[in-house]
Amino acid sequence: MEISPSFEKLLRENRVAMLLSKPRCVLTAFEFDFEKFKDDFTLFCRSNPNTLILLQIGFEHETPEPAAHLGRLVTEFLASADGKPQIIVLCNNEKENQAIHAHGADTHFINQNVFLDERRYRPFYGKRPFEAAYIARLTPFKRHGLLPTDLAPKLLLLGANVRKEERDYADGIHQKYAASTWIPYFSGARISEYLAKAKCGLALSASEGACFASAEYFLCGLPLVNTPALGGRDVLFPDEFVKNVEPTPEAIAEGIAYWSANPPDPHRIRAAWLDKAKPHREAFHKLMLELTGRTFSIPHKLGIRTPHPGNIYSLAIQCYLYFRSLASRL
Repeated sequence: MEISPSFEKLLRENRVAMLLSKPRCVLTAFEFDFEKFKDDFTLFCRSNPNTLILLQIGFEHETPEPAAHLGRLVTEFLASADGKPQIIVLCNNEKENQAIHAHGADTHFINQNVFLDERRYRPFYGKRPFEAAYIARLTPFKRHGLLPTDLAPKLLLLGANVRKEERDYADGIHQKYAASTWIPYFSGARISEYLAKAKCGLALSASEGACFASAEYFLCGLPLVNTPALGGRDVLFPDEFVKNVEPTPEAIAEGIAYWSANPPDPHRIRAAWLDKAKPHREAFHKLMLELTGRTFSIPHKLGIRTPHPGNIYSLAIQCYLYFRSLASRL
């Protein structure tokens, strides 16, 4: 297997791709990173014939224009690649699956949230001083402005602004919700600890991908207040623990109040989400067995854009959370 220095950088430094398996090379990447670095992927495939590339979708592609764009990107790449690679697009909902497949790409309906390692998340007991938590980068499509301002002192907001061109938006939201508790940067190992302080989670965007945060709420035992959205984040929602509301501050406040007055058992929430995820995980293992002749453990988020894809790190978090959850019962 040959890996050029530039592709080694993608794998090791930028973490926009992950080598999942060999001797048949199985690469994973998000669609936007694949497009940005397609020349590097081309060179890798020429040096490593029969490479399998699994593309995850980071933003919705169920509507016509993005579906057509991704379909063209895949078919044009395959037409120009000398190494005869195979590309499979892992779609977050059935609409996306059909829309992209109609443009010539090989697709499978396997929601990306099943690639979260549930050992990294755990419900804790204890007091919950916040009415709701919102894990969301400070960017306009996350629609922070829908948060009820009268609840600002009881909101836990996790996420930072990372784009200079969106600084005005971030400054405006910070000013509007100055009374809220903000945690801009945090270790993934502490998500469970933070979410244990809230009575529910929030998902407020109108369009995105599968939204890892929506699954993290459930794995930590939080019910959800959700607004309608494209992109497939609702595929694995356990309906019993979701309050679907209109995208207005008033409706969102009503949803938050509902879960505050009717708190469900956190462990039932977690188990319900895992039940929904199971068929997608089984489909992924079946697909890998068919295409590579073997199955393998799934790294957290498929190892993409995460600084700790290794199993040892997940086990360390598991041990930490286990003892932390025991302490929360005291």
